[in-house]
Amino acid sequence: MTRPRAGDPQIARLQALLTIERTSPPRIAPLRPRELRPLARIVATLTGRLTAGAPPNIFTTLGQHPRLFRAWLVYSAHLMPFGRLPRHDTELVILRVAWRCRSVYEWRQHVPLAVRIGLTPEQIDGIAADHSTSSLSERQQTLVAVTDDLLDHRAISELTWRSARSSLTNRELIELCLLVGHYQGLASAIGGLAIEPETTQDTSGESTPEPPAPA
Repeated sequence: MTRPRAGDPQIARLQALLTIERTSPPRIAPLRPRELRPLARIVATLTGRLTAGAPPNIFTTLGQHPRLFRAWLVYSAHLMPFGRLPRHDTELVILRVAWRCRSVYEWRQHVPLAVRIGLTPEQIDGIAADHSTSSLSERQQTLVAVTDDLLDHRAISELTWRSARSSLTNRELIELCLLVGHYQGLASAIGGLAIEPETTQDTSGESTPEPPAPA
């Protein structure tokens, strides 16, 4: 089966599974990269080029707190992409957190990344399901269960823990818990600051909305 690529209607369909419900404008307006300090400017600009899109609003917003941005960036990188968990596990967990927290920004950012590292459209549909699905392996269903337990109860049930313990190392279990908490916190920051999905930039430097994703 051919894997969808960026711009593929299949990716747009998956991104559109979670729709924007926010009505308020950004609480803190994102800056243009040239208005940021060097680290945030470089990260925002390079990420925009790598994704063939606009500089991510999360960087041009959080980058306005340079000292905190630097520490956050290092910590985030230790979880993704340089964590102990396999990358496809990490992306699955991030997408489940985004789905459960209704974080459109996180969801739309990570759907293309998840496809790129090997998750199938059927698996991403399964991540968005409210019940167990045959599209996810036993290990993937365990990751979803751990994520849901932590989001719902800030604890892991004995049944879920036994399943996780049988397939994950101590370091992976520690990382998994921190990964869920980190992206839940990030979803809260995105929601609290009303950070919006990116717009595309034309050659004049003016922002234009991205075309709507097909349903």
